[in-house]
Amino acid sequence: MALTNFNEDDISVSDVEYTTNFVIDSATAASARNIYSFVAEASSTGFLVNAQGSTTTTPLSSAFRHFTNYYFSSASDASIPLAQDNTTTTGIFRAIQLGRTTVDDGILSGSVTAIFSFGAVGNLQFVDIPDTTIDNSIGRKGTLVQKNDETNVVGTVFYDTGTLVFHGGNTSTNFLTSPASGFIFGEGSTAETIAINEVNFKSVNSIKRTSFFCRAKNREFNYTNNITALSDRTTGSITGSLTADPTTFITTIGLYNDDGEMLAIAKVSPAVKKTFDTEKVFSVRLQY
Repeated sequence: MALTNFNEDDISVSDVEYTTNFVIDSATAASARNIYSFVAEASSTGFLVNAQGSTTTTPLSSAFRHFTNYYFSSASDASIPLAQDNTTTTGIFRAIQLGRTTVDDGILSGSVTAIFSFGAVGNLQFVDIPDTTIDNSIGRKGTLVQKNDETNVVGTVFYDTGTLVFHGGNTSTNFLTSPASGFIFGEGSTAETIAINEVNFKSVNSIKRTSFFCRAKNREFNYTNNITALSDRTTGSITGSLTADPTTFITTIGLYNDDGEMLAIAKVSPAVKKTFDTEKVFSVRLQY
């Protein structure tokens, strides 16, 4: 066993992103992915309705205040800006919250498509337009607009938390109707109901990789601390085959911090032969 210090040339750092496409087209699919839809209202004492159509014990007003303060940094608990002008305010919104295990490290910007029915009017599509800059503490966000009419701004998507908030829209396709009209997953809708026919998005899984290139030069790592190398444990004498031109086999590589604490361990398979005539380079990859 021996220790070798790393320099900058021995370490390589990279980031890899994987995306997964999701299509949520029913209450069952929403439940399986821990996705909820609900209405929130500033002054109501009613309760939230989840994606499966059952009520919770969380008041609408409580959820409204949470979104108001956290996502919109509003000074007022009773209102948030309308999506289309950010000046006029509203005391009601609808939201779709994606489960943490589904959204992973966030939603891929530009990947959201939602199809809704407004009463008898069905198959209206809405998409996201990502913001070009990040100017707040809640990370990346974008604007939700009607696909065939981008001037109809209906809400905001917060990519890092997997939250879609619908707080605006024009007369024919606005999300500011009475909370009694609900906001549920399903392929159809009845009068006075806003139904979520389908939501498509891609989640992002960001993986960091660090590769450590561990070098064993010809004069290094040619001996072993394994007790089987002792021919006599009492005197500490070494087996003859390890005294002149020894041959060892590297089986394990450990990564240590500056305090000598082991942080990670890697196994070599198969064991690698090492002599004074050979040099070896191992690439140990940490993925997290």
